[in-house]
Amino acid sequence: MDKQTKTEIKVVIREAIQEAMEVYEERWLTDVQIGEYIGVMTKRWLQDHGEMLPRTPICWKDKKGIMHTSSYLYPLHRIQAMIADGRIKELRQIS
Repeated sequence: MDKQTKTEIKVVIREAIQEAMEVYEERWLTDVQIGEYIGVMTKRWLQDHGEMLPRTPICWKDKKGIMHTSSYLYPLHRIQAMIADGRIKELRQIS
């Protein structure tokens, strides 16, 4: 097997593992829970800077048609991948 083929196989495997972790095995954590895994991401830090990270609230409509929204949930594996590959150093405040 030549060097280029090996490199291409490694890229495909890396992408498959990343997809598995970030899509199928993702762990969605609250602001308190994520701080247990990534120490600098305290509840206070997330209040001040959380909009720079991937996150989502849960939204639902009750029986009366009133919309409700939960606090934000943060994807642990996706944020860990950002730390591992250096994307975390490129965060920017949203104006």
